[in-house]
Amino acid sequence: MIPIPKRNLSIILLFFHVSLLLFLNTQAKCKTGCHLAIASYYVWQGSNLSYISTIFSQQVPEILNYNPNVPNKDSIDTGIRVNVPFSCDCLNGDFLGHTFTYITQFGDTYDRVANYAYSNLTTVDWVQRVNTYGPNRIPDYVPINVTVNCSCGDRHVSKDYGLFATYPLRPGQNLSSVAKESGVPAQLLEMYNPGSNFSAGTGIVFVPARG
Repeated sequence: MIPIPKRNLSIILLFFHVSLLLFLNTQAKCKTGCHLAIASYYVWQGSNLSYISTIFSQQVPEILNYNPNVPNKDSIDTGIRVNVPFSCDCLNGDFLGHTFTYITQFGDTYDRVANYAYSNLTTVDWVQRVNTYGPNRIPDYVPINVTVNCSCGDRHVSKDYGLFATYPLRPGQNLSSVAKESGVPAQLLEMYNPGSNFSAGTGIVFVPARG
């Protein structure tokens, strides 16, 4: 064995540690999540708090705590948004999200689950990616995974907000309307969602709220 000079050994070890740190930083896009995030659920005709409670595994009283504008737990208006609390986890060290368990109903497709049951809080691609069933062969009444992205904020943008809503954009909305509805300045919304088109009528943005 050829001995390695101490100086060269130190350089090799330094290079190894730097390479390891770079590798870990590249691989791990998140380290931890946050205990609370919000799903901004658009209420479609026929849905109610009991249904929302079931698919998010969250008790109705807990949901009502985040919805002072819902006076009657037995009846909610179609076309409003309901805030549903959930934990925002670091999934596989790759991204922030939460995976819910959904029991399929007769005739369900990934498209129906993503766009109807979960009201566009996720996408068909995401639902299909985290399940093993083919898109045309989803059994009835079996559990499947539904992953919803979330945010824990960015202290470099602002330290005033500690709670964030996963907010599906809808046709007819734009930056001004989302800012007015949320009470968050338009410029701040853009800073938290760089590159997002608030007029697209589809897609997810993250809307900050004081928590």
